[in-house]
Amino acid sequence: MIEPNNGKALSPKDNRLLPPKGSQARYTGELLLRTRPKTYRAIVRELAEPNASVNGIARRYRVSNHTAMGIREREANSIAERKKHLVSILADVATVGAERMSEKIGKASLRDAAIGTGIAVDKMLALTGQTPALQIANILMPSEEERAERRALHARLDEIARRLADTQVPEEG
Repeated sequence: MIEPNNGKALSPKDNRLLPPKGSQARYTGELLLRTRPKTYRAIVRELAEPNASVNGIARRYRVSNHTAMGIREREANSIAERKKHLVSILADVATVGAERMSEKIGKASLRDAAIGTGIAVDKMLALTGQTPALQIANILMPSEEERAERRALHARLDEIARRLADTQVPEEG
């Protein structure tokens, strides 16, 4: 990459795009910022999204994973600020959606308000690092021995019920 295909050395203008020799900060995204600023800004925006995948972003914008991670480290403060801004917007949307949902109970657009509110709440929880509460039901299945005991008990109870039915005298009306 130091020499072009025609064998001539790079001009000083092209040379400024290369990282300094022996530089430890090779993957900072600086080269991408200078050559493709729109892509750089789009990557920063996507890194602020909840559940952002560095691998997915790198693939989508055709940059290396190291470049995407370098951008994430370089723009950590702005990404954190963007996340805070998104949290406040989504909290407002969740509040407005909840208010609208309470107003629209029994009306046709309740479904739409409920969906919007749910999405806003989920995104807000994801951005703040919280997870929604899950309700889990533990159902203990009986073993084969317990099933056999239950069948025997039911059979005895059925026999008692049959005897009682046989011994009852019909009432005269």
